[in-house]
Amino acid sequence: MSDAVKTVSDYLRELKQTRKGKPEQVQDALDIYVELWQRVVERGTVSPADSIEVALSKIDKAGGLYKAAEG
Repeated sequence: MSDAVKTVSDYLRELKQTRKGKPEQVQDALDIYVELWQRVVERGTVSPADSIEVALSKIDKAGGLYKAAEG
């Protein structure tokens, strides 16, 4: 990857693309992970334009991905 900052939006798009060609179990796990991230965005904990570093910091402060996704 280049030196460009990866945003949450970029990260989620890449995750969705990586599921192609993977075993069904891996695809299911990726779907769950992406859904959790999408919930965190929907709840306003992170912005799609946040860098991954900033987003992870916000998620950590919210108690982790699962807790942040559940609100």
